[in-house]
Amino acid sequence: MKYFKTLLLSLVLILSGCTNNQQAKPEDKAATESNKEVQTTKEDTDNKDTKESANSENDNFDKEGYPKVVTDLDGNEVTLDKPLDKVIIQGSGSGGPFNIMMYLDKDNFLSKIAAMDDGVKINRNDFYKRLEEVMPEIEDVPRISDFMDNDFSYEAILNSDADGIIAPISYKTQIDSIKDKIDIPVFYIDYHSQDLDKHLQSTKLIADVTGLDKNLDELTDFYESRVRPIVEKEYAEEERPVVYLEHGYDGEEQYGNTYGSNIMWGKIIGDCGGHNIGTDILKSDEAAPISSEYLLSRDPEKILIAGSIWKEKPHCMKMGYNVKPEEVKEKLDKYNTRAGWSDLSAVKDHELYVISHQLVRDMSDFYAYEFLAKTFHPDDYKDLDPDEDLKEFYDKFMPIDLEGTWSYKYE
Repeated sequence: MKYFKTLLLSLVLILSGCTNNQQAKPEDKAATESNKEVQTTKEDTDNKDTKESANSENDNFDKEGYPKVVTDLDGNEVTLDKPLDKVIIQGSGSGGPFNIMMYLDKDNFLSKIAAMDDGVKINRNDFYKRLEEVMPEIEDVPRISDFMDNDFSYEAILNSDADGIIAPISYKTQIDSIKDKIDIPVFYIDYHSQDLDKHLQSTKLIADVTGLDKNLDELTDFYESRVRPIVEKEYAEEERPVVYLEHGYDGEEQYGNTYGSNIMWGKIIGDCGGHNIGTDILKSDEAAPISSEYLLSRDPEKILIAGSIWKEKPHCMKMGYNVKPEEVKEKLDKYNTRAGWSDLSAVKDHELYVISHQLVRDMSDFYAYEFLAKTFHPDDYKDLDPDEDLKEFYDKFMPIDLEGTWSYKYE
């Protein structure tokens, strides 16, 4: 009997031990999962802290120098807590902010564009194609109609992720008509008036609004150091050569625009010590063709044609990346077949020139100032080398290499 009790007690202990072992497995699993959960939670917390720390650092970086009050070229004041993340830009091929944003930070400027018009692709096609080669992502930038087009719809603005709009001040009337329907600030710039201080103010405004300020000081110093000595040099009226400049949009077949005294080429001619015959017949801010009779009666001492590669104008005076000097000469030969041109003093004296229309209303137009100043007053500017300065500009601020023809003297 004693043996039987001992055996029974042993059996109970064995069964009890088995039960305890079976119950331990889920407890161990739960403990393991609990440990994993704690570890994961800790990792998540660490990651979150790291991200928050990084975001905090980015916020501090983004807000350095902010908030700040910026004033656009229409006198509007806006307080910015930080640079805008993305902007809609207008006038991309004609005095808008596209090029300036590129000069300010050629590696990052595209990321700041919420949407842009197609002006640069249409009116600066040779330039656009070269950009596309080095930064194919330019084709991924959303497109929006030019606000000056009749088919423009303000809904396109509302459907974008833009925090603001940057546009030439010439767009003000169109934008004012929709301003009450959009809830983002508009910043006006002015390069068209060819005013040195307005160029500098517009460039700083773009940098402040977008945060693209990497090259701001170097860009504005480069420009001002080359343009200010020219615009501040004074010439008496009798020292100024009589000049005619024509926009080469339609080629020799039709007289193109010339310019009043306070806009684009008209302002540059005056600043460089020439007498622009357009100022004697046009309003100060007007761009329009003059008659051949008026031109022949004035018999200018120097004639300039502004050329570019306008995609929709195959007969235009071509100038730029894809153009060779011999092509320019062949085209000028055709201009000289215009009625009366062979009798003009400028033609007979070989004072017939071509300059790129891309080099106006832009921070690259220092080249136009240098070229025209040297053309009008060669003795005063004999040490000036516009081509060398343009090469330096490309090396510093452009994502593409300089090539092609940017100015030409007829021989």
